[in-house]
Amino acid sequence: MVLPVLSKYGMYLDDGNKFLIGLSIGIYGFAQVLFQIPFGILSDQFNRKTIILIGLLVFFIGNLISANIHSIWGLIIGRFLQGSGAISGVCMAFLSDFIREEHRVKSIAAIGVSFAISFLISMISGPLIIQNFGFFSIFWISSCLSIICIVIVFFLIPFSKTNKIKKQTIRLSHKKILKLFLNKIFFRSYMGIFFLHFILMMNFMIIPNQLEILGYLFNDHWKIYLYTISISFLILCIFILYCKNRFFLKNIIEISIFLIFFSEFIFLLAHSYFFWLIISLQIFFISFNFLEVFLPSNIGNNISKNYKGSAMSIYSTSQFLGIAFGGIFSGWIYSFLNMFQICLFQIFIVLIWYFFSFFCKK
Repeated sequence: MVLPVLSKYGMYLDDGNKFLIGLSIGIYGFAQVLFQIPFGILSDQFNRKTIILIGLLVFFIGNLISANIHSIWGLIIGRFLQGSGAISGVCMAFLSDFIREEHRVKSIAAIGVSFAISFLISMISGPLIIQNFGFFSIFWISSCLSIICIVIVFFLIPFSKTNKIKKQTIRLSHKKILKLFLNKIFFRSYMGIFFLHFILMMNFMIIPNQLEILGYLFNDHWKIYLYTISISFLILCIFILYCKNRFFLKNIIEISIFLIFFSEFIFLLAHSYFFWLIISLQIFFISFNFLEVFLPSNIGNNISKNYKGSAMSIYSTSQFLGIAFGGIFSGWIYSFLNMFQICLFQIFIVLIWYFFSFFCKK
């Protein structure tokens, strides 16, 4: 809810300027990068439910600070604490603990659907909430939602058995974490999610501008995202429920990367035509959703329970690094490259990603 409006309303805060507004946006991802792996390690040594509750409590405190300190510095501190509740990797590991292997892909897909739905609702509701209740009402609403999450986790979600890791294993945990990072199977997923969100940030830097050039008003962009994302998730659900073809299931990651290459190629050749721009965006979101499901399941199916939290946290850290680098880098190159050159650069990145993923698979 904050992202669509922060660049505009942040200027009205005490000491607000463009640089500090950018810092308040980016510091959330920076905090996620810092705390994902420590939370994951703690979840492997202690109960995951307890770690999730701690993360939600930190997120709640960050919302309270953002809502009550009416300055850009208060917002920066609050956003940092929001990001410090970095429990997405722990949640994915927690899910894998309780779901049988044959149902893990479906359960992770359900989480992906909830992410997409919340994203769409927030993009629509954020500006409407501010218009009617003011900027800081967003953080009060987030505080209430975090309390609801705490209640749900505490009362409705079962405790997992505490992981029993020998002291020797704990002392060598940094070596284990390094092995988890350098393992080819897992590294394929880590770099995959990094490249995926790097490309996503670059697309969201150029596509909104291109839609406006073609005469589609900025206030109506959410409709395009609503239709394309909804169609992509419908295709994803049908595939998960009915596809039994072993070739597609075995090579789904590389097939999805190729589809992203195809979507970028269409955008390169026909970005001046509205119809082909929508086709390119639709293919991209289909591939994006497939990778969001199958990249983490590639880790969950190939690791022991004792280090699942650590591996999933490395995965989540890679995702936020992709967001951070993609946003910063795309803003930088957009200042001196034209649309055609940026598209060529994206195609080059996707090709590197494809060959890298193919190599790690072999």
